[in-house]
Amino acid sequence: MTVPDWLPLDNAAKIFPAVYNRERTSVFRLTAEIDRPVRYSTLLKALKIAQERVPYFTVQLRRGFFWYWLDYESPGIPVMADLQPPCRSFRFSNRQQPQVRVLVRDNQISCEFFHALTDGSGGMVFLRILIAAYAKTAGIPLPESEAGLLNGTCGQEETEDAYNRYFDPNLPAPPQIKKAYHLPFPKRQKPRYQVLPIEIPATLVKKKAKEHKLTVTEYLVSVYFWAMQEAYHQFPNRGYLKRRSVIRIQIPVNLRNFFQSKTLRNFAIFVVPEIDMRLGHYSFAEICRVVHHRVQLETDPKLLKRVIYRNVRNEKSFFIRIIPLVIKNKVLSFFFFRSGISIYSGLITNLGRIEFTGEFGNFVRRMRFYPPPPDHTKIAIGMITLNQKMVITFGSITDSKALEKLFTGFLIREGIPVKLINP
Repeated sequence: MTVPDWLPLDNAAKIFPAVYNRERTSVFRLTAEIDRPVRYSTLLKALKIAQERVPYFTVQLRRGFFWYWLDYESPGIPVMADLQPPCRSFRFSNRQQPQVRVLVRDNQISCEFFHALTDGSGGMVFLRILIAAYAKTAGIPLPESEAGLLNGTCGQEETEDAYNRYFDPNLPAPPQIKKAYHLPFPKRQKPRYQVLPIEIPATLVKKKAKEHKLTVTEYLVSVYFWAMQEAYHQFPNRGYLKRRSVIRIQIPVNLRNFFQSKTLRNFAIFVVPEIDMRLGHYSFAEICRVVHHRVQLETDPKLLKRVIYRNVRNEKSFFIRIIPLVIKNKVLSFFFFRSGISIYSGLITNLGRIEFTGEFGNFVRRMRFYPPPPDHTKIAIGMITLNQKMVITFGSITDSKALEKLFTGFLIREGIPVKLINP
């Protein structure tokens, strides 16, 4: 494949450069723990292989007069010691900095990505290629799945804007939604973001989900709703926030599961189940029904296309296209705060389950996903499963651990053991 000189940002990416700052970084982290200390020289060789396999991840974010864009002129992805807090912001003034960094600590290899570049699924592809290249360089045989991923070729579809591919201008937009309840806990002093990872047995979670006739994601979303409802009653809001009675949770959905695409760029949207506290207290069984039916309904491909239409239509407007970027950023920032973060109570992302077999399965011991630092929602949750180990990471900007205690306490009462692990 001939690598292009530049790429426009995909639809989902356009918001992140407009609203980021040192605390709201829009950066997420993926971590792999291996069975030995990381060798720097081996990692450098593996990173070179990974960058050649997926050159898209070496791009820089550049500022134009009308839009941001991605430039392939780059010195490569840096490798750093993992000594600072996770999910730090990237600088855009430095023309020699890709929007990916690789960090090393003891037996951990971490990759941090600015969300304007990719989503969790795209970032996971890069990390898997990097770990596979590391294992191969270290003489560890690869399973067929990882060998195929590592030895694949970079195609045009890996860098397509899949939102535009599936944009249908003839569809109606979905209805608007109102502002939601927010946890009343005060924000921590800067730097705010801290993470709390826990490990639970994936087989027991799957068993419990099956008992409630839910998927694993639906089950854990239901637990999140239950914890938020408890927080709503135990820690009531004051002032104008007191009127917000709807608990609404964002669940990113990987659109690659519904529409054919191999893109490594952003290709996800949110489904947003909700419960309204004005209707009374919800039992866990009632929460499960709400979550299941809302998720199943909102992931219907026809309804997903409506959301794609709503998100993409504005960038197609001639008027929007000719507005200078400095004004676009102010407009995007205004709508982000008014109609974005204010309408959600929390976020929970499940990157799913990965199976590694043979010697490679013993080589990679655990994986973790740190969600981007939240804002008004205060706490976000990221989940990923490797073989039988599910790691749930709470990313928080508040000193309160009340929600984490409610969430983990519910799991323990359900018979699911919870193990704290080092960040």
